[in-house]
Amino acid sequence: MRTVAARLSWLMTRRRAVPLLIICLWAVAAFPNLSVRSFIWEEGTNAEIARDILSNGNLLQPEVYGLRWNEKPSLLPWLIAGVAKVTGEVNEFSARLPAMIAVVLTALLVQSLTRRYASPNASLLAALLFMFSPMLLQKLAIAEPDTLVTLFSFAAFVVWWNGVEAGHVGWWRWIGCGLLLAILAMAKGPQPVGYFALGVSAYLVVTNRWRDIPGLFVCLLIPATATVVWAAAVYRPGDEATWISYARLGSVPNIGNYVVQNARVFFSLTVELMPAILLAPFLWHARNDGRDVPHVARPLALYAALCTIVVMLWPGSNSRYAMPCVPAIAVLAGLAWDVTTEAKYAWLRRIAVTIVSGLIVFQMMFTNAVVPLFADKFGGSRIAGQGIERAIRANPAPVFCTSLATNQLFYMRAGPVRCVDPAGLGSILAPAWLIIPREHAPLLAQLNSGLGARLAVETDTGPHLSLMRLDRR
Repeated sequence: MRTVAARLSWLMTRRRAVPLLIICLWAVAAFPNLSVRSFIWEEGTNAEIARDILSNGNLLQPEVYGLRWNEKPSLLPWLIAGVAKVTGEVNEFSARLPAMIAVVLTALLVQSLTRRYASPNASLLAALLFMFSPMLLQKLAIAEPDTLVTLFSFAAFVVWWNGVEAGHVGWWRWIGCGLLLAILAMAKGPQPVGYFALGVSAYLVVTNRWRDIPGLFVCLLIPATATVVWAAAVYRPGDEATWISYARLGSVPNIGNYVVQNARVFFSLTVELMPAILLAPFLWHARNDGRDVPHVARPLALYAALCTIVVMLWPGSNSRYAMPCVPAIAVLAGLAWDVTTEAKYAWLRRIAVTIVSGLIVFQMMFTNAVVPLFADKFGGSRIAGQGIERAIRANPAPVFCTSLATNQLFYMRAGPVRCVDPAGLGSILAPAWLIIPREHAPLLAQLNSGLGARLAVETDTGPHLSLMRLDRR
């Protein structure tokens, strides 16, 4: 046993051993049965946008079932379309691959930054604390832009800190950070730039680095300009209402609901950041005991904390909006691992290792055993969409919908689908097919009394849809 342990310890000191181990764990945790799981959350929308980009060339103003998509820039669908160009089609693999790669690249950044100041074991732990945190496990193989935002935000931080550590942040480095943040803004709008902006600004203030303020201004001007250019390129009168709503600025929240929302977000973040959030604070506890703490700890803490507080207090917020803080907290936890070696911290280290080991085992079991065992359940959206398709192919007619249930409709290939406003149902000419939320089916006769509606299919996967056949009375 000692010989094996010695060999493992020696292996961990090899230059590329830890990064290779991280990549292998990521691959085993993310890739198995990837296509068994049908789309969930906003995946279908991103896949449909990518499909429209490839089919119609609508790069800046894509359409989803005839509706113009103007909510935010479409970096993830652009990347999905690029992967699909290589693989041949937009499917679960091509849609999820860009977001999945963002996860492992961020984990490697976390490991690399931690390794500068800590042991190989601590750097591996930091990467695992990031990649297998409950927040990341929800998005590990999901085609949504949160992991892209996290990658480009933390990459900008690392590029900036490299300059600080070298003694000077030059103009080219500030511009490089700005370009990374501009790419971030093309993924989800400018709001997540706040992690870099608030964290770096606070560090410059507390360390009196006033000479860097012009560079920071130029850096932040780049993503602001990119956002304005995109907005100007796609703008149509009325778009401002969509953007205000997307930014959760449309209305003043009820104070009771606001308090409940903040409490829910705080609780969710506490759970989703485990166990790194348990370990990281002991970095400062160890400093009070006289242990040396790397200088990177302060900017990491500012980067992670300030914008997360804003996210928690923002109306209509959600814990996933705080994902950019996860790599910084993981690095802090890795640093804490190396400065809490005394016996009095043994309980803390055991708890952290136990939790992260449990999360890794959970993910491995989920992807390799649970998903194939319950393939019908995890493929529910695909099964529902294919059921709708079979009914339409048996009796072809134009297809309309009243809501963007893209996770199911993505798998419906029976013909082009066009979404209509409920007020426009009266303009539909029979014969036709109409896909509507199940609860709206009883209202159909009231909206268009000249049509006879017959229920053909009801899906049992959320959102529950009804496929109605419309014919003249």
